[in-house]
Amino acid sequence: MKIVVNLTVLSILFLSGCRGAPSINVLGSFFPGWMLCMGLGLLGALVFRQVFIKTNVESHLVPRPLVYLCLWVLVTLSSWLLFFRS
Repeated sequence: MKIVVNLTVLSILFLSGCRGAPSINVLGSFFPGWMLCMGLGLLGALVFRQVFIKTNVESHLVPRPLVYLCLWVLVTLSSWLLFFRS
């Protein structure tokens, strides 16, 4: 009986923050907000790459795929926090 009560309390605590994902209306079709943030992350990583090439920093980036992947994640999560933080 005590296990059931503990599981119920835990599920209430963990599920209390669940709500629907934010949606964006694009020409009458709704897209999830994370798609927009991933696209912005990709564009941001490409902009950073161009800046790194112009300033000759890219030659010093040793694991380039890892650096650009981390930049993509950074811009994606930052845009999520900027636009959809509630």
